[in-house]
Amino acid sequence: MPVKRRVSKRRAIVFTPEVYAAFDAGDEYALRRALGLPPWHASPLDGDLDGRGYGEGLLRMETRQAALEIRNDITRAKVDHECR
Repeated sequence: MPVKRRVSKRRAIVFTPEVYAAFDAGDEYALRRALGLPPWHASPLDGDLDGRGYGEGLLRMETRQAALEIRNDITRAKVDHECR
């Protein structure tokens, strides 16, 4: 029986110069726009992403780990780019 293959709906994040500029400037709005993050998603610029996060909305709390991974990926990519 034939099976239809599903294409993943997960988008890969592309680090453009706008992402690096917004990250370096600490501009949360520009970074969200460059990464395509929805307003309820935790920002990679948040200071305590690996903490508990009391008083935040449920969706924001659930996206803290993803925001931390994005921040680590940006800093890792910047270091890799500077080493070349």
